Amino acid sequence: EKNIEKLLESLKKQSFSKELFEVIIVNDHSTDNTDEIINDFINKNKEFDVKLLKAEKTGKKHAISQALHTAINELVIVTDADCVLNDLWIESIVGFYQEEKCKMILAPVLLSPAENLFEKMQVLEHLSLIGSTAGSASIGFPVMCNGANMAYERKAALEVEKFRKDFDIPSGDDMFLLEQFVKCYGHNNVKFLLSKSAVVKTKTCKTIKDFFRQRRRWVSKTKSYTSWKVIVTALIVLFFNLSIISLFVSAFFVPALWSIYFLLTLLKFFIDFPLLKNITSFMDQRNLLKWALPLEFIYPFYAVFTAVSGLLIKVNWKR
Repeated sequence: EKNIEKLLESLKKQSFSKELFEVIIVNDHSTDNTDEIINDFINKNKEFDVKLLKAEKTGKKHAISQALHTAINELVIVTDADCVLNDLWIESIVGFYQEEKCKMILAPVLLSPAENLFEKMQVLEHLSLIGSTAGSASIGFPVMCNGANMAYERKAALEVEKFRKDFDIPSGDDMFLLEQFVKCYGHNNVKFLLSKSAVVKTKTCKTIKDFFRQRRRWVSKTKSYTSWKVIVTALIVLFFNLSIISLFVSAFFVPALWSIYFLLTLLKFFIDFPLLKNITSFMDQRNLLKWALPLEFIYPFYAVFTAVSGLLIKVNWKR
């Protein structure tokens, strides 16, 4: 209820002709005033094609599937209830789809605001993920995506749904779908739209507890991946960060290892920096680059902790 009206207003402001798209919202068992807010918006905007569905089953994946089976148009674009869209969002995605004729489109997500240090670190880390998503897709190696901003052909999504076996896993509505699209249609049918017009903004986590809950939910799905590319990528990241932590701990007992620890951390920084520089420039977030080096010293501990806890602790979509 705190976010849905902003999303609806940003959809209303879209430059794309309202006669050419429909909006489908699925209420996944919300217990607040979400329904009332949406219905009030629908009543005030009769010319706007908005459908409100009540989820038949529990969980985001079932909600998206229900909307997918309700949709009537060729292209489906997905976002989350707590997002705000650029006015050219739909127009840019549709234009890219008509040009590329691919089955799936991935697009950028920006966390906002970045007012305190905790939020700035979140935004910078998330930008590194978006940069990696764009880069891996551009070389035909798509291994990441974000369900807050993606699009795909409706018929193709209905087809790959027949092969999905992940509906009982709380998280991964985006990643498992990507995995199945690549299996069915090949990596060349997945493209990243690197355009400021396609950027979606969503909120940073306000508390550390919410932050780790979210990240554990993301990690929890890892053990169910079947794509060797995704699995190998995840393992490389995990073991590299484990190596840094091992050096950090060992250096207290063998001081000579401090130099290796700092050199390895700096090596990672110099590898990451070009990517961070490019994605922060694209997103107009260059002011965050000064936090890139401090983040390199924090990231290994956070990454390993969330990886281990996400795999060992049972997570739920709802709190």
